[in-house]
Amino acid sequence: METVIIGERGQVTIPKRWREKLGMKPKSPVVLELKENGIYIKPAVTVTLREFSDDFIKKLEKEDLRKEGEQEEILRKWKRK
Repeated sequence: METVIIGERGQVTIPKRWREKLGMKPKSPVVLELKENGIYIKPAVTVTLREFSDDFIKKLEKEDLRKEGEQEEILRKWKRK
């Protein structure tokens, strides 16, 4: 447990050894959750998105390794009701 001071703008500093243990770097996003007995702070999970060119997508479609009928089965399984 640590005691920290809330700054004038509502900021608190997470102790360095805690940030290091959790792999939190400057400007890392965090999730805040208001609990009945306090505030829960945890590192946010982020996903890196990649943008693919039309040519790359066409290449993937051409090299499709799915078995015959597999696409229809997947679409049928995940179709919204």
